[in-house]
Amino acid sequence: MTLSNLLTETAGTVLIRCGADVDAFFLSQAGDTFIDWFNRHLAGNAHWTNRWLGHTADVRARFTKIWDQIPAIFGTGTIGLVQFSALVCILINEVGRDLLPLCEGCGRPGYPGLAYPFSTIRGVKQTYNSSPLNLLAGDLFFADNAFWEAHHTKPLAVAVRSHPDLRAAWNTSTYPGAVFSTSLNPAVTGFIQEADFFKFRGRGFIQATWRANYKEIVTWVQQYAGSQPAVAQYAALWKGKDADTVATQSSNQDWDALFLETDLVVACAAIGLHNRASGNYLLLAHDAETLSLGEDRPGTLFRMGYRISGAAVYAKLFQDRVIELLTTLNYLRPSLPSHNR
Repeated sequence: MTLSNLLTETAGTVLIRCGADVDAFFLSQAGDTFIDWFNRHLAGNAHWTNRWLGHTADVRARFTKIWDQIPAIFGTGTIGLVQFSALVCILINEVGRDLLPLCEGCGRPGYPGLAYPFSTIRGVKQTYNSSPLNLLAGDLFFADNAFWEAHHTKPLAVAVRSHPDLRAAWNTSTYPGAVFSTSLNPAVTGFIQEADFFKFRGRGFIQATWRANYKEIVTWVQQYAGSQPAVAQYAALWKGKDADTVATQSSNQDWDALFLETDLVVACAAIGLHNRASGNYLLLAHDAETLSLGEDRPGTLFRMGYRISGAAVYAKLFQDRVIELLTTLNYLRPSLPSHNR
């Protein structure tokens, strides 16, 4: 059976509503849960060099919990095999080993610690100290009263303010490391770390970046009516406040708590928010021809990869990975069942 036929057949027969549905399908088709199937047939090979899924009980529980959040992520009660395959490929790339919605790591040769998110690194990343995507560090440090009110007691606050001559330098993409430490220890550089370039770096399952994406999450939290206690606590704390002000006054500690201590509720909601704000890239085509187009067009895998990463190279690799996953499943599976349970 060709990939095109596989997609046509599964479009009407494989409906995934929760994590249990994922493993039920893969057990029926390949004799393994998805994690075991992926690690056996794809991990470490071809497009998946140095990529695998952890297989501890905690990772398996998080895997199920993520797919139990399908309505929050996709805005619908069910998804098909293509949508599952696409998003799981993103998860494996970004957080695969532990399936934890962690922050982007910082530091590489020549760009230690805080210099990494502050700087443009040719061929690697653009600076996160960039307007209008983020507020500039110099403007926050020296001219934003809300920022100062929230963070002035943190390490280096007074020292930074005592150098108004460096305000212009703080608004560039070259970290003033000759004057201030690049340490990632908040006990050393806590005040500097609350600037947008660091606080709003990549975080979560799709590494959401930039102030605008975090403001969407602020608004979502303010409107939260669910039962997760930590999210409800922040909803009450932020109720009625301007989202931009909340973003400025919030801390790295707040965002770490929201992403890591809320039963993955916020981390999953963040995917759905980014999807809707970025052209509904999760709404994928069901025909092989459209899926495989290497263009930022509705329904293509390339569009999804590009809208998440902002990089064409990543988008092409992502497209190849999803097609490889589906093709491998097609070759290894028996006949499809008439339903997914």
